[in-house]
Amino acid sequence: MSSYYDEQSQESLSTRLQMIIESAVDGIITIDEHGIIETFNRSASLIFGYEPAEVLGKNISILMPEPYRSAHDSYITRYLKTAEKRIIGIGREVLGQRKDGTVFPFFLSVGEGVVNGRRIFTGIVRDMSEQKAAEQKIRDYAKALEQSNRELESFAYIVSHDLQEPLRKIQAFGERLLKKEAERLSEQGKDYLQRMLNAGERMQRLIEDLLRFSRITSRPQPYESLTLAAVIKEVLADLEWQIEQRRASIDIEGGELVFEASKHQMHQLFLNLLSNALKFQKEEVPPHIHIRGSSYEADGKEWLKVEVADNGLGFNEQFAEKIFVIFQRLHHSYEGTGVGLAICKKIVEQHGGRIEAHSREGEGSTFIIYLPIKQTMV
Repeated sequence: MSSYYDEQSQESLSTRLQMIIESAVDGIITIDEHGIIETFNRSASLIFGYEPAEVLGKNISILMPEPYRSAHDSYITRYLKTAEKRIIGIGREVLGQRKDGTVFPFFLSVGEGVVNGRRIFTGIVRDMSEQKAAEQKIRDYAKALEQSNRELESFAYIVSHDLQEPLRKIQAFGERLLKKEAERLSEQGKDYLQRMLNAGERMQRLIEDLLRFSRITSRPQPYESLTLAAVIKEVLADLEWQIEQRRASIDIEGGELVFEASKHQMHQLFLNLLSNALKFQKEEVPPHIHIRGSSYEADGKEWLKVEVADNGLGFNEQFAEKIFVIFQRLHHSYEGTGVGLAICKKIVEQHGGRIEAHSREGEGSTFIIYLPIKQTMV
């Protein structure tokens, strides 16, 4: 009776082991000391493309490309003679060959044991094809990004030197002509000249904005600890004249919040947002801008949320995405290049955050910025 239960227990254990081997995600292959395949589980079949019946009893080298196939038996012989471990008990990345001849990378870890006096080697196989493809894609993206950054730097150089120099001459000679030859010009001539100078100024602003945009996309900035209040204070100092001229009021709450960011880019971000809030005011209504900072946790991170709300003209919210596209302008009667909000979006995204806009025509706008409080240095 005891031997019967022992046999039953042995069969149960064998069944469980077989089930574990067959249900494993990784390929499991066992060979004897001559390299003959004795076990080939379902995952190994999926990885190599062979049915078990096609490989059982055959040399493991069938799963290898040259020159490893021809040399494999000597690897086993050398190990059996010297016990020198090159892969057994260590694991490493190697190349395999599928039934269709495809060569692919996989991670192989090998263990050994003795069963009924026979030495058995067990290999655990993990296909690395997708991982390697993803790594290559990342390398390709990095290479493309590096090339794009070089092109942006080249563009910035061309804009700052080759385009600005003739523009400066046009403006300089135009101003000299208006100053010294004004008496000889007709009223229409003066008007034409003034229009030319105004167009030159707009072109100058556009070039400067494009330069700012290209530098944001191509030059990483150092991060430092900032408070929202300190950033806004410096921006308000720059906008002091516009604030007085428009009789604007600005208040801030949550300014004590500390976060990591590029000081220069945060200044640029809020300068653009507050400048827009001042510019697009309702007629005869002094601008009021409310800035509110708060923090919250999401996705395992701490986040800073900044809302910049104004009582200005507003816009149709169906254009809420369009306004962040470079050169897009909703209020053509107001001066601007259509680059400012594109710069804002680029700055926020470069810091791992996002920006969104909510508005109704005639009821003001609210821009909401989400930024990680801690920046991860890459």
